[in-house]
Amino acid sequence: MDYYKKHELKKISPNTEEYALVIHLDSQFTEFAEELGTKPRTKENIKKTALLLISKKYPGIRITVVNVMMGGMIVSSLPLLTNPQSVSAQGNTTATQTTQASAIYYHVLPGDTLWSLSKTFNTSVDFIKKGNSLKSDTLQLNQKLIIPKAFHTVAVGDYLSVLARDYNSSVAAIREANNLTSDNVRLGQLLLIPVLVNQKGSSSSPAPTQPPAQEETKTYTVVSGDSLSVIAKRFGVSLETIRSANNLSSDVIRVGQNLIIPSGNLTSTTPEKPINNPVHTVIAGESLSVIAKHYGVTVDALRTTNNLKSDILQLGQILILPKNNGNSTPVPDPTPEPVQTPKPTPEPAPAQPNTTYTVVAGDNLWKIAQLLGTTIDALRSTNNLQTDNLQIGQTLIIPTGGEQVTPSQPVAPPTSKPTPEPIPVQPITTTYTVVAGDNLWKIAQLLGTTIDALRSTNNLQTDNLHIGQALIIPIAGEQIAPSQPTIPSELKISTFTYRVISGDTLSLIANRFGVTVDSIRSVNNLKSDVLQIGQALVIQEGKNAPAQTNSNTLTFTSYRVVSGDTLWGLSVRYGLPQSELMRANNLTNSSVLTIGQMLTIPVHHIAVKSTVSEKHGELLDWWTEAQYVFSIGKTAKVTDFATGKSFYIKRTIGANHADSETVSVIDTEIAKSIWGGFSWTPRAVIVEVDGRKLAGSMSFMPHDVEYIANNGITGHFDVYFSNSTRHKDGMPDPTHQLQVERAAGIR
Repeated sequence: MDYYKKHELKKISPNTEEYALVIHLDSQFTEFAEELGTKPRTKENIKKTALLLISKKYPGIRITVVNVMMGGMIVSSLPLLTNPQSVSAQGNTTATQTTQASAIYYHVLPGDTLWSLSKTFNTSVDFIKKGNSLKSDTLQLNQKLIIPKAFHTVAVGDYLSVLARDYNSSVAAIREANNLTSDNVRLGQLLLIPVLVNQKGSSSSPAPTQPPAQEETKTYTVVSGDSLSVIAKRFGVSLETIRSANNLSSDVIRVGQNLIIPSGNLTSTTPEKPINNPVHTVIAGESLSVIAKHYGVTVDALRTTNNLKSDILQLGQILILPKNNGNSTPVPDPTPEPVQTPKPTPEPAPAQPNTTYTVVAGDNLWKIAQLLGTTIDALRSTNNLQTDNLQIGQTLIIPTGGEQVTPSQPVAPPTSKPTPEPIPVQPITTTYTVVAGDNLWKIAQLLGTTIDALRSTNNLQTDNLHIGQALIIPIAGEQIAPSQPTIPSELKISTFTYRVISGDTLSLIANRFGVTVDSIRSVNNLKSDVLQIGQALVIQEGKNAPAQTNSNTLTFTSYRVVSGDTLWGLSVRYGLPQSELMRANNLTNSSVLTIGQMLTIPVHHIAVKSTVSEKHGELLDWWTEAQYVFSIGKTAKVTDFATGKSFYIKRTIGANHADSETVSVIDTEIAKSIWGGFSWTPRAVIVEVDGRKLAGSMSFMPHDVEYIANNGITGHFDVYFSNSTRHKDGMPDPTHQLQVERAAGIR
């Protein structure tokens, strides 16, 4: 041991009781120091020396790494996989390493899908596909998979023992998952961090990494859709236990937040498979075939499980997912309940305790209010919201007191047909809140009424609507289902072209124009029922062709200022640049709003453009079109054009182009896997927002200000559309423009 001149202990982190043994080599042993990186025997000699030092001078101290220094520089870091005092200096850890390495593999069981595995192990489908180089979502029985917990880019100070500690994994498992022949890693290297499927050595049951029996807690990272109650149920502990362990003053949690999970009986409890019969909430553009493909089930299984009589879906409709990949025994349709006549003056229902809802990608206040039978105003008031902007993972309190009318579930029609003569019926009404892209025709079709009825009931002098406007929807006599709009009495049969809008399905279009789904498929040579926003369909001998426009229009509405309003907040609410809102009202940056002041709000109606193919996006001009579709505060799904990988972003600021941020750590990791880390290099992307797919270009180099915390990046990155310009000189960027045109299919 005369080749080193001194040694010392250094604490690795102030939050743990782990130490590093630092050995300072004598300067005359330069050659010996250089061999550390190339000769395994030299490393083994250093490790043996370290074990002897620890057993003699530092018994009982947890030392996990040996740092070898020469002239003030670290020349090698040697991780210690076990407590050195528990083995002799000549001890062998091979058996331990082999056991830990074998625990990274999971063998596919009957009924497993990529989606179910991602939920079981708190990871993503893209991570599992990337970690196993899968080209499709199809799994084989007993197929061996590595379940990635994360993909980590090596930075200064990272070595395998540190990563194993930080990710609650093991050095052997990380080495095995990445086919490493040594513990050496390089800066910028991308490492797969595996889930330890079963530390008891069996890979036949899906058991994520369990903490050692002597440990009292584990750490869990919050993912999109989580709430405290869901996490508590998953780990078999109480809400109060989690609150107490994390010093939480409320149940609000955020994506990426690390929570301490007290073990209780955790060491003997394997995490559950996803809850029996999980559910899916229908969003714009979805059909039964799309949903069935996503979850690896059949359309027939979805119909049977949900007692569906047709393939028509409603926005916000909740579907129960089959739990056995479509092999459910068909269940006969239940006898429909007789319709009850609403009471003229209903008794107020007893107040019920409030429930909570966790925001997921694509949510907005209108959608949540429609889904849960409340109003936007009630949501704002109950949650003290100053704006309508929501964050993925945000927890909202849902008021449930009193009897609510759910707009997404209109009063059912009578079981018997009405007599030919009209019968006066006391009107029943509900309300609908206008969202971006709405017009009277669209609302009338959606809710089974007429434009004239909407005008009359709401005393409308014009057909102009504004976002957030509440409309009374008359429902009298026989209620028409939203998916089966009224066919005018004066039928005009013709063959015409119809462009798909948000929420359309083949069955919805067929019902609207009095044709069959098979007819639409046949005339348009459709290979599947999946539709794209803006897709042109020929409707042969359809009834009453709609008036569709391919040009952008601009209308104006009015707004009365209330307490708390600001120009910036109003511009974000209405999807406008602040400068445009000021111009429309002859205001400047120094103007002060007063309560009751009337403002003119420009409303841009951006027409859907045709695309080159289904995989390409609409080519929208930034200044006149794209900035109104992808406005500040909106969340979008970004798909890399070359790799097909997808993640979610939110536009948080930007005037010359869309300055955006990833919404979670998982989205950041997917983006880093596409760009190979952080990069200014533009890539062609499809930006999907409100059901529309736009051609764009994105670079992934976070910089400057940020609005979303704990998402794995600091700052924002740039997303360009056609004719977007740079901030620094206001000029177009040719490299971004090229990628936009690639995404649009014109290059």
